[in-house]
Amino acid sequence: MQLLLELLALVLGFVLLGKGAGALVDGGVTLARRWGISPLIVGLTIVAWGTSMPEVVVTALAAWNGDHGVALNTVLGSNVANIGLVLGGTAYLLPALFGKTLTRRDGLWLLGSLAVLYGVAHDRDLSRVDGILLLAAFVVFQVLLLLSSRNEDQSGEVAEEEAHTSQRPGLAVLVGSIAIAAGAKFVMYGGEALATRADVPKDVIAFTVFALGTSLPELAAGVGSALRGQADIGVGNVVGSNVFNVLAAVGIALVVRPTAAVETDPALGVMYDNLLDRDIYLAAAFSLFLVVSLLVMQGKFRRLKSTVLFAGYVVYCGWILLNGQPG
Repeated sequence: MQLLLELLALVLGFVLLGKGAGALVDGGVTLARRWGISPLIVGLTIVAWGTSMPEVVVTALAAWNGDHGVALNTVLGSNVANIGLVLGGTAYLLPALFGKTLTRRDGLWLLGSLAVLYGVAHDRDLSRVDGILLLAAFVVFQVLLLLSSRNEDQSGEVAEEEAHTSQRPGLAVLVGSIAIAAGAKFVMYGGEALATRADVPKDVIAFTVFALGTSLPELAAGVGSALRGQADIGVGNVVGSNVFNVLAAVGIALVVRPTAAVETDPALGVMYDNLLDRDIYLAAAFSLFLVVSLLVMQGKFRRLKSTVLFAGYVVYCGWILLNGQPG
């Protein structure tokens, strides 16, 4: 009976993800038309906020329980999954996602957010002040996006796909966000339970299932946006979600509960070693490849770029499973 419930949770989760993604994208497109802003900005802001809620919940709860390693691993693992799985996998099947370009501003923020995290963590003491600094940087990012939104080229995409509209776009975005968050929760519950039945180590479950589970909303929104002819929203969603994860999700987690002194908790020393010496560089490598792909190789080698990203993500997951511990 318990096995049946776990399987039903998986099915229900995927249904909610699909329906929620449709509502979120349709609501976002309608808001873009009404406000006169580009779909890319909608993806960077509204859609990114909605799909990043699972990361906020997981990292905040982990920090509250004093497990900052889970919080940071979830964020960085989710960022890698967003680029490698969401964009890499989706763009292989729907190359239109890699037919879009990324502005230098957004590329700098994608890489810069990781640099800010590295800067505040470099002294091996993530304090509440560090959390406030991360949140302040996120606010600046959002303000700059909104101030520049009306000056950007509308490229005609806001006027396309008139069938994909919503009578109540604000409600559609809200309901879609809730649906994909709930769907991700059901999928994570079912996936974690089934993995436990298969005797997969708990630390590997936390890193892979949690990171992958919190990226499912981005995956659903990415597929939904591409199928609806709104690839800009899919690309903007991944970039915006990754910046949101690093600056807002980690910032909120540190405000909720900063880390203790390394001297009092030896496990924190290992966490900082892994974060500063490996994990953040891995996330930066995926981010840099994405920026180069969308800025330098604009519209070229779409399937090759997606294959490299997806293959990199598969190797990344395989390495974690073989080593038996995320970090």
